Amino acid sequence: MSSRNRPVKVYWEDAASRILNLLITLSDEPKFRSTAWIGAKVDGYSGAPDTVRKQLERDRALLADLGVRLEEKSTPDDDGQTEKLYRLDTASSYLPTVQFTPGQWDAVAAAGRWAMEDNLAEAVQAAVVKLTPASPLDAGHGVAPVVGAVPDSTDLTDTDVRRLRHALDHRLRLRFHYWPRLTADAQERTLEPWGVAAVDGRLFLTGFDVDRGAQRTFRLSRIAHLELVEEFCTEPVPDKPVRALVTGGLEAASTLVTAQVLFRTEGALELRARAHGDPVAHPEGELLTVGPVDRTWLVRTAAAYAPDAVVLDPPDLVADVVARLERAHDLSGGAR
Repeated sequence: MSSRNRPVKVYWEDAASRILNLLITLSDEPKFRSTAWIGAKVDGYSGAPDTVRKQLERDRALLADLGVRLEEKSTPDDDGQTEKLYRLDTASSYLPTVQFTPGQWDAVAAAGRWAMEDNLAEAVQAAVVKLTPASPLDAGHGVAPVVGAVPDSTDLTDTDVRRLRHALDHRLRLRFHYWPRLTADAQERTLEPWGVAAVDGRLFLTGFDVDRGAQRTFRLSRIAHLELVEEFCTEPVPDKPVRALVTGGLEAASTLVTAQVLFRTEGALELRARAHGDPVAHPEGELLTVGPVDRTWLVRTAAAYAPDAVVLDPPDLVADVVARLERAHDLSGGAR
């Protein structure tokens, strides 16, 4: 049974607060400091000196596992006894300045959304979050997304992945379960696969749908239980790069859209980053073409930036943004 809709327990450990306080304090402290100094200055360390020392040693080992090093040196104290001093090793603990191109970030984000094992998925997704400030949108404009994306997960097992690769390599058909929406019942689909590619950091499988008689494109995070069908593919693969095939499939399904957006202020930088072409003057600001981008993302983001950014075309997209704003208005208890 799929685990995609099972709740996940969220908790916060006291030790996490203590370690965070330790990092904040030592980040601004260039000198080596004693255990006594740390116990007095860092919230979360308490008790006898030996208790503080043991807490610090455990926290130091945990930080080392995370790639953060505390340097250590020994020095005689006022009584002539050897005392250990600590300092944050910023040279080895901090990443150098990194900036990704859009293509590189697509690959990084896609990798972070396609981890096969639960323990690996958690670590990889945490790493992607740390790298987000170096993504093209953030690096280019100094802003984080106004609407955060919910990270993808996948029910594909290692066996599923091997079957997918085997089908692509040997031109065999695939059968799998597909969820068109996370709350919908699974559908059984049979596909002659053409390839897998990343678009906006999400992985998609595209190919010829045997039952529908046309190209269909599926988000990998909504696929599970892959089976090889002992039948060779009969439809030829179009002579295009796989990413172009995926993009074309998403556009045909109206998953990717292009919109005319009125920017009434200099803000809404996240939307502006997806625009192209020269701006067109408008009495209330300027018009720009945004897209092709994910439809759901555009509706959420345009609603979040309203009224600084207003979608003017196409009409069905305008209606979706208006409906989302009306729902938000009703939920907040406001009067029309």
